[in-house]
Amino acid sequence: MKLKNILNGLFFTMLCIAVASCKKDEFDPSVNLSRQFLPTTLKVTAGETQVQISWSKALFTTSKDSVTYTVLVSTDSTFASTSQMLTKVTDTASITLTDDDLAVKQKYYALVKTNGAGTTADSKWGRTPAFSITGEQIFSPVLPSEIKDKSVTLRWRNTANLTKISLKATSGAAIEIPLTANDVADNFKLITGLTPLTSYVAEIYQGAKLKGTTTFVTPEPSIFTVILEPGDDLIVAVNNAANGDVIGLKPGTYNVAENLVFAQKSVTLQSVSGNPGDTKVNFKEVVLAGTGAGAVLKGIEFDGAAYSAAYFINLVGGVGNDAGAATFSSILVDNCNIHNLANCIMRANRAANGDHKINSIKFTNSKAYDISSGATYVTFTIEKLEFKTMELSNSTFYNIGRTFISAGTTLPSSAAKPSVLIDNCTFNNFGSGGNNRNYLIIDANANPIDFVLRNSILANSPMTGGAIGNAALRAAAPTSMVSVTNNNIFKLTNGASPAADLTFPNYATPANLKTIDLGWNAATTDFSLPAGSELRTSGTNGGPIGDPRWAK
Repeated sequence: MKLKNILNGLFFTMLCIAVASCKKDEFDPSVNLSRQFLPTTLKVTAGETQVQISWSKALFTTSKDSVTYTVLVSTDSTFASTSQMLTKVTDTASITLTDDDLAVKQKYYALVKTNGAGTTADSKWGRTPAFSITGEQIFSPVLPSEIKDKSVTLRWRNTANLTKISLKATSGAAIEIPLTANDVADNFKLITGLTPLTSYVAEIYQGAKLKGTTTFVTPEPSIFTVILEPGDDLIVAVNNAANGDVIGLKPGTYNVAENLVFAQKSVTLQSVSGNPGDTKVNFKEVVLAGTGAGAVLKGIEFDGAAYSAAYFINLVGGVGNDAGAATFSSILVDNCNIHNLANCIMRANRAANGDHKINSIKFTNSKAYDISSGATYVTFTIEKLEFKTMELSNSTFYNIGRTFISAGTTLPSSAAKPSVLIDNCTFNNFGSGGNNRNYLIIDANANPIDFVLRNSILANSPMTGGAIGNAALRAAAPTSMVSVTNNNIFKLTNGASPAADLTFPNYATPANLKTIDLGWNAATTDFSLPAGSELRTSGTNGGPIGDPRWAK
């Protein structure tokens, strides 16, 4: 019993000593350290115009202590050279440096130490990883329609006190182009005297401060096989063209009451001006007939109203043999305005499954609108077509009926998996459903497909009075790869009463999705983004989402 009491007494005594030693401050400030503890957990957060370097407070310092830190910043990772070294002293555990302190896009390194006080020496240095300020980007994307063989129009968001553009080709020295007050007020500059087939890097400055960088490649000079005047017979010109010929159209209106048939050859129709606003074709149909048929259409307005156009491009097996097997070359529609169609932009479902084949389909820098799709078709009716790639980019689609892409009919197992990319496109007032056309964006059904929808704006579905299924898309094959990222959607519903928002399947869960209502309705035709809108910088590359023409 005595031993037990003795042990209890010893335990109680030790406990009291332990409690007495555990004061509120674990470190006695009266104790002198020989050296301060170095800052830890260094973190760098870099942005367009500034970088923040932060760290944990040095050990055994309190808010009452007058602790300061020294930060050295250098382009030299060894810090051997002092010529490019920046020194800052701060009494907080972070520091922010701007593009007034650091050069844009230059790689830097930083050291941080706790400064000594009294008899306590400085700490050792803590080191950050390399970092850089990425630089502000005021340039708008360069529109392909504004890149010529010897000139380019560069546009930027409204910014005061801009001084110059520096332009450098892949070889040769940079040239400096001063910006006048009018240039700055207009927010664009036409630069001439360029070299065809050349890559350029353009930088825009506000004094010595870099405000934006963009790149572009000038095309080769257009070489026309023949140039037509309004009133010339375009049908005869296409019939007489050889494979690969380029037919130039001078500004004006061309009336083509019968089908334009590209029979077993690929032909280019291109406006001489490069401007669809001054070169118009009133047409009935562009028909690709037979193996080898293809089309390149550039810088033209195609209006189907005058001749009740059913389709813009119609694929057939041959002249007089719609369902015959055929392997087409490719389709490129660039910088065109297409409107007033009764059925669809493209019909490619006439043959047996997989009997019609094509390498690539590309629509870019174009507008398509006022297309009803009738009771049977969708905007791109390609469900029996075996194709390799389909790309829709920098384009606007509005007032278009039913669903957008139909590629759901089962193809032969030998068919290669195709890829579909929708990038930087604007959609408004589209979709109407019916006849199993219930997937607004794309229906690949069980066909394997790689599908990407990015940097785009989709609004107001279905069309007034229409209805659509609940799912935005279908691409359910186990080997399909689907990506939906950096888009803005609003007012996408099934059109029921009451209406329900469209949903995306689990395999297509949107990433970086925005739902900003831009105030558009079914009658909207001007889709310009508001000045200062976050959608101007929400793209995967930091640029705008939607068709770039609306972010000027």
